[in-house]
Amino acid sequence: MTAATAAPAWRPAAPVPCAAPLPAVDRLRVAPRAGGWTVTARVAVDPGDPNLAGHFPGQPIYPGVFVVETLCQAMAQAVPGAPRLRAVTSIRFLAALLGGDEMELTLDVDPAAPATGAASPSEPGWTVRGTGRRHDGTVTAQLRAVFDAGAGA
Repeated sequence: MTAATAAPAWRPAAPVPCAAPLPAVDRLRVAPRAGGWTVTARVAVDPGDPNLAGHFPGQPIYPGVFVVETLCQAMAQAVPGAPRLRAVTSIRFLAALLGGDEMELTLDVDPAAPATGAASPSEPGWTVRGTGRRHDGTVTAQLRAVFDAGAGA
């Protein structure tokens, strides 16, 4: 692998104040690609996390809303202007994330295309397609979302 094609390095994820105290991204990797970015976020599912205590007793499962939070925190750290979630247009939860698992959420982030036939131009933003996988490769979630461009857009 040459320096030009080397995979970007993992970096420690920074806390996102709007979501404290739920850290939903442990590590983050951002790679530019034609027209956008590929963002990869990893989060370990801690079976002792008090947020999981009631979901489900005896077998803590990482709730689907936490997958959405992982998406939001990854976008806030990776994309210029700290975009905000406008809509989750599709989400499917295909396998459970249990205590001890690690989820890797890979996101393809592209500029939002203007709406066709709209009375006014669409607001700037980002479209996101993502896949979550457990450490064993099992697909746990598939999603599509739209983010506002955020500050400074």
